[in-house]
Amino acid sequence: MADIEKISLRDVDIIVSYREANEERRENLYAVLAHLAYTYSDYRLWLMEAAATPSFDWQRLQDPKIRHVFIPHEGPFPKSMLYNVGVRLSRSPVVCFHDADSLARPVILRQCVDALLDGQNSDVLCPYWNVINVSGALKQSFMEVPDYERFTTIYNEPLPPDANEMYSSANGGIVLFRKQEYIRVGGYNARLEGWGGEDDELLRRAGRLGLRWHSFRTPLVHLHHDSSSRMAHIEGIQDTENLRASLAIEDMSQEEVEALASELADFFR
Repeated sequence: MADIEKISLRDVDIIVSYREANEERRENLYAVLAHLAYTYSDYRLWLMEAAATPSFDWQRLQDPKIRHVFIPHEGPFPKSMLYNVGVRLSRSPVVCFHDADSLARPVILRQCVDALLDGQNSDVLCPYWNVINVSGALKQSFMEVPDYERFTTIYNEPLPPDANEMYSSANGGIVLFRKQEYIRVGGYNARLEGWGGEDDELLRRAGRLGLRWHSFRTPLVHLHHDSSSRMAHIEGIQDTENLRASLAIEDMSQEEVEALASELADFFR
């Protein structure tokens, strides 16, 4: 694999939550981790795994930047709890939550880091707007050499073969926070387990509490797994506690939102 000039992420902490579900998701994780090591320097990565038994094989990559933290857990995937534990372990004033199957445009990810470390205009940044799912030969070429440059064709219309728009807009996937502000609003709500709705609940709560949350108008790459559409999953969470908790934020008084944030923030004190 040819060396490239790596992009410094200025010592930020990247937090990845994970539970092994199938071979495809496992290989996506290792490809994302390999991409980060191939593309960037000067970061720490906290791989937060929750399951009955650990599955991540650190020896496979032998990347000294990866800290594998395993938390025994039965039941629905505790993504929110894992992210919050990762924040407690982190050392940087900026933290980056990073899905195990997603890729940001490298120059934009660095711009997010600079804006949060040096600027005063944002508290939270998503380095993307819409989400493009890649599969087939396009994905396979990345799995062999984890260079983001092969995805530049997704900026053209129409989309190339093996690519489709999964979400026209989204607010999870990869998101960077000023750590102090993340803690102030209570972080992810660890009462919510499973996948779906937890990002929206945090977005609504953060907005009510004054966080300036902005996105870049560029796509996020999603490595295909299970399905090229998320409509079935979206329909499946319509009557769940996660979605109800997200919608409830809109109906709370300001005092109730502040009290909830203070309760959740107790975890970090």
